[in-house]
Amino acid sequence: MSLEIQIRPYRLPDDIEGLSRVWFDSAVYHEAIDDLPPLRSEASMDYARKRFGRIAPDDPRGLFVAEVGGEVVGHVEVRMRRDDDIDYVDGYVEELAVAAAWRGRGVGTALMAHAEQWARGKGALSIGLDHLHTNAGAQRLYERLGYRLRGIQRAKRF
Repeated sequence: MSLEIQIRPYRLPDDIEGLSRVWFDSAVYHEAIDDLPPLRSEASMDYARKRFGRIAPDDPRGLFVAEVGGEVVGHVEVRMRRDDDIDYVDGYVEELAVAAAWRGRGVGTALMAHAEQWARGKGALSIGLDHLHTNAGAQRLYERLGYRLRGIQRAKRF
């Protein structure tokens, strides 16, 4: 039995609960694997609802959900970056989140394909992202999709 994963734009406010559940699930997972976890946890449904509730209807990002059988099971947010001085445009994946029960089932792959297509349609010459170095699942996904390690992001606590 193959899954029918539908990728579509966010529908706010209708998607706030589904998006919040996926985001919360992802936030809990990321805090658990982060070797430098946040000093103040954002992993709460209230925070997630506020976060998605603040998105304006005219938001310029690509905001897409993955839906299976009417249930929101993942989302991706991608924005465009421009350097007009050198005529360069790329896309940047700000967030990819898949509900725990749906990881490893093609949802992330479908969302990334959609994000790439959206960015290409906006004139992007490439697309980038970052992820926790402790997230082995994300590393496998991005490597399988052709993403190459290009830099290292560092953080320091005060």
